[in-house]
Amino acid sequence: MKILIINPNSDEETEKLIQRVAEDFLQGRAQADVVSMQSAPKLIVTYEDQAVSATELIQVVRSKKDDYDGFVVACHGDPNLDLVQELTGKPTYGIAQASMKMAAMTGNFAVLTPSEKIIPKKFALARKYHCQEQLKLVQVSKGNRKEDLLEAGKEALKTPGVQAIVLGCANYAGSSGWLEKRLGVPVVDGLTWALALVESEARIQAYNQKEAE
Repeated sequence: MKILIINPNSDEETEKLIQRVAEDFLQGRAQADVVSMQSAPKLIVTYEDQAVSATELIQVVRSKKDDYDGFVVACHGDPNLDLVQELTGKPTYGIAQASMKMAAMTGNFAVLTPSEKIIPKKFALARKYHCQEQLKLVQVSKGNRKEDLLEAGKEALKTPGVQAIVLGCANYAGSSGWLEKRLGVPVVDGLTWALALVESEARIQAYNQKEAE
């Protein structure tokens, strides 16, 4: 099985982090490749940022869709996710979609994010994914370090009813286990959950096809 992870921004460090976390998580069960959008900014914050790389994104997905069994959009704004799903016709998930829906199954949650400008977009995504009632807070983290996320997570847990933390940026990937141990609540990493969903859906489709024969 081959999964293409789309990094919608142009930050090489983000690409390297995504690749490392994906390989650690998949443990050889599937091959994960990462491709970045060179026409995009390093951090996608605004809707204009999302639109800038759309043309390149279309070209990349069209050229690679036959080579992969599933796709992940690895930005917690899920930029152009509907477009990628339409183009591939294969298991395709965004890391915001995966993390918010899984956290909502746990209960009420807070999202950690790198910028105040992104806060309204998190609530908009929660409405799109029908978990607006469970999203209680969007907490800004002052940095990407685990210690920064821990501080933001502790602050978020001061809000009554928050039962889980969602890592609201691809740059936070790979921190969930470390944070869970220290915060004492579930910490949801959208990258690993999106990979798990793509992997599971692709395997179920293959199983169903076999059963139908």
